[in-house]
Amino acid sequence: MGLFDKLKASPRRSRRSVTPATEPPTPPHSTGRDATRKLPRAVLVRIFSFVCPHALDDSYDTSEDSMTDGCMLCDMRDLANCTTVCRRWFPEAHALLSCALLRARGSTSRQTKAPLFFDRNGDPIDAPQVRLELFMRSVRESRHLGKLTLSLRMPYMTREANKATIARTISVLPHLRYVDLPTGLFSDEGSCVTLKQELMASCPDLRRMSYKHGAEGSFARLPEALRWVNLEKLELSGLHIEAGILRNSLAAFPKLKDLTLDDLPWLDDSAFAVNSTLPPFPALEQLTIRDTPQLTADGLVAFFSSATNRIALQGLTLACTGVLPSTLYQVLQAAPHLRSLSIIQEVSRSFPAEKIPPLASRSLQLLHYEITSQTETHGLPPAANSYYTYLISCLMSRCLPALRDLYVRDAQFPDTLLLAPPPRLFGGGENGPQMMGGLSQPLNVYSKGLDELEWNFTPYEPDSALGHRGTTTRPVSFQEAQLSRSWGGDSRKSVLVGNGFGGFLAVPEDGERPMSSSGYKRSSRQDLWR
Repeated sequence: MGLFDKLKASPRRSRRSVTPATEPPTPPHSTGRDATRKLPRAVLVRIFSFVCPHALDDSYDTSEDSMTDGCMLCDMRDLANCTTVCRRWFPEAHALLSCALLRARGSTSRQTKAPLFFDRNGDPIDAPQVRLELFMRSVRESRHLGKLTLSLRMPYMTREANKATIARTISVLPHLRYVDLPTGLFSDEGSCVTLKQELMASCPDLRRMSYKHGAEGSFARLPEALRWVNLEKLELSGLHIEAGILRNSLAAFPKLKDLTLDDLPWLDDSAFAVNSTLPPFPALEQLTIRDTPQLTADGLVAFFSSATNRIALQGLTLACTGVLPSTLYQVLQAAPHLRSLSIIQEVSRSFPAEKIPPLASRSLQLLHYEITSQTETHGLPPAANSYYTYLISCLMSRCLPALRDLYVRDAQFPDTLLLAPPPRLFGGGENGPQMMGGLSQPLNVYSKGLDELEWNFTPYEPDSALGHRGTTTRPVSFQEAQLSRSWGGDSRKSVLVGNGFGGFLAVPEDGERPMSSSGYKRSSRQDLWR
């Protein structure tokens, strides 16, 4: 019997012969009213933003710095599905999807276990590169989509290996504000000349750019070839330029808000001094200076001598500069509107013995005071300890009333601050006039030792009577708080109560409190409160 005879002889199954138990269940039909019809369009857009969180990301961070939890491609797929639900959802979801930032990555937390894709020859496919090519084809075929694209992000290897593809892509993105670029473009390498020319000609609305060692010539020619008038964030790293070239080139960016000066060996106080022959230093909101040993506090004071700079600057970061911690008070005095200050410095000598004015500011809310020193001191205490003693005196003197968050690189700092007695600001003996100090506002202290990776969080809650003698304070619970090691671990259950003088006493748990002093043993001084 042949094959066709067997097929004719075999009975055909009918759909009616399937038992009801094997049939797929019918999905329930919803007869309720659509509650989203009563929602305003702004609320609907807000809901869709939670479906695709990165769609509203307007920062100018790189692909690596702006990575979020979850799969971004899956979020964009879910948002695309929202556009097909009903006509009411289509305009808001489609507009959010069109303006979503492209983040072409190889894998995220949800994609790490996904199988690899292979081509017809059995070779693995570079998924980010394929996505970039598909995006290039989409924007070149639809100019409307290209005009809506504001950001283009891709992994490091993708942007380093596809310079020609990136150039063809950005040529049809006239409103592009940020794009991940290969490293050689910032140093004027020959392989990136075409890409940089295309970027200057087709993307006049760019908001972030960097110039590194090797790009001194193109940076000096900025006043002659003004391109990016809307640039907001600029990074200068490793350039050998004089103060005159720096001031003239910075004048080419009238909307500059964030400036980073990193490893500029020729940068000194003259770059910030008032000079009638040079353009004024631009008014910034954020200024970051790193590895500039010739810059001192006098240069920053000259920068703040301009009323425009004094009012505009909100954040200042100083890392390995000539601005010593003992001269930091001069910067705060000249910057009355500063909200965030970071100083990262390694010291070799103790804090000066002469009387130094305290750090005083009524606007400062965030302070990174990361002072470190060498651990090998031949039996002497580390030099950094004296700098934190100075910081405690500034805090207890109430010279920083608006401070809410403090970061220090001293693991013992929270214990020292909580148990330190308030200083006497005005002496005169026991019968003379006295003024007791102490913190008058809540303070979040984040501490980390030199051998630690994570920040330990310790909240500080002052008493209700601002530390006057004879007053009491309600207990402040530190349950599940990440305290330092001297408190017995990361989740030590402790309670702090007032000592009647504006300070605090540490009280351990009832189950861990020693019954008597004779039966209490400790192996080291760090076990004092265990």
